[in-house]
Amino acid sequence: MSTALDLQRRAKRRLARVAKKRRDPRYQDVLGRFVQAGVLLSNQDVALHRDRVSVADVIWAGSVEPRMLELLPALLVKRPALFVDTKALPADLASVVQALRANRVPPAFRGIPGRAIYDWLPRVGHKNLVPSRMKSFRFTASDLQLLEELKREYEVTETELVRRALRLLADRKRRR
Repeated sequence: MSTALDLQRRAKRRLARVAKKRRDPRYQDVLGRFVQAGVLLSNQDVALHRDRVSVADVIWAGSVEPRMLELLPALLVKRPALFVDTKALPADLASVVQALRANRVPPAFRGIPGRAIYDWLPRVGHKNLVPSRMKSFRFTASDLQLLEELKREYEVTETELVRRALRLLADRKRRR
């Protein structure tokens, strides 16, 4: 049976381990980079870091500060220039990134619920936007001509024109 004194000792040892990890250069560099990029706020003094950081260092720092693990997949999708190595990702992280790119709620990642990870997507990079997905269509010549005419008339891109048409059809369907 643990006494209150034993609990205090264990808590102090854990706190000392966390404090030691927070002094580690990997943690300092990742936190400094995220603060400098404006994606995280910190209540501790941190030296801003302008260089790119490695994904492995972010995963390590995430063991100290879970917000970094929460944020990492969204940053890999929308701000990959923050990182040195975005190609060779661990399998669990790669599946989370793939789900985010498809605008789906990903599976849990190293103890972080998928919904918490997904909620970061519109907050980083271009605010309030999630990644769009590429689709290709086969149009006839007359369809393409009509698309060009409407594009010029409404002064929008072809993509925006198709989006508006889809929303118009969906609104009509709901009204029925």
